[in-house]
Amino acid sequence: MKFKGYFLDLVGTIVKGKSFEPYEGVQSVFNEIARNHKTLIITNNTTHHPETIEKTLREKDFNTDGVTILTPLTVLKKFLNEFSKKECFVVGNEVLVETVESLGFEITKKEDAPLVVVGLDTQFNYEKIRKASSAILNGAELWGLHRNRLYLKAGGELYPSVGATIAFLEYATGKTARIFGKPELDFYRTGLSIVGLAPEEVVVIGDDPFSEVEPPKRLGMHAIFLLCGKYKDRSILENIPEEFQPDTVLNKFVQLDL
Repeated sequence: MKFKGYFLDLVGTIVKGKSFEPYEGVQSVFNEIARNHKTLIITNNTTHHPETIEKTLREKDFNTDGVTILTPLTVLKKFLNEFSKKECFVVGNEVLVETVESLGFEITKKEDAPLVVVGLDTQFNYEKIRKASSAILNGAELWGLHRNRLYLKAGGELYPSVGATIAFLEYATGKTARIFGKPELDFYRTGLSIVGLAPEEVVVIGDDPFSEVEPPKRLGMHAIFLLCGKYKDRSILENIPEEFQPDTVLNKFVQLDL
């Protein structure tokens, strides 16, 4: 089946990790897709600005002309602009801090902060997580960039991702986070509005069945699952309901039939 739109995951799909080293031969396939279709790179990467991701991909021979990079930071900005109190407790990295500050927010460590935003924080410690929990118990809203369980390092190692930190805070406080990235359906709806296509006209390609197969299938999109990233055998699909299974399973991106 031919598609009008392609939503392409980044790490584990076209590049191997946060170093953005491409899988062998992917550029030619990617560039053909980008030339002939409406194309989004959909990534839960919150350690790089979208502009930095695009620049890095260009340097590695990906033609990103006309390609949109959609990240949770893009969606977060919209909601931050609508938030009335300009003070925020951040559990996250410099890029998240810069994004929040760019919208006029003061970053605070106070336990009466009105908002807690959680991204990937490889330096977080018990005291930071305790203060964030206290702020939430004191009435702060809890926002999370995404619920990914794991992320893939450049060397192929798996590390706990943002979802693990959010789960800690939700369990500690009994509150449920508002999520902006994959696997939230609103993330995919945002992507569909960007490309101006109906769900059935778009295919999502990725290496995480929980983020890039089940959610788009729930919206009526197509999905292709790759075994070159987080999960190396298809037994992980046993955790996905039958009606939301991928349309195709491939070993790697370059096997796509365009």
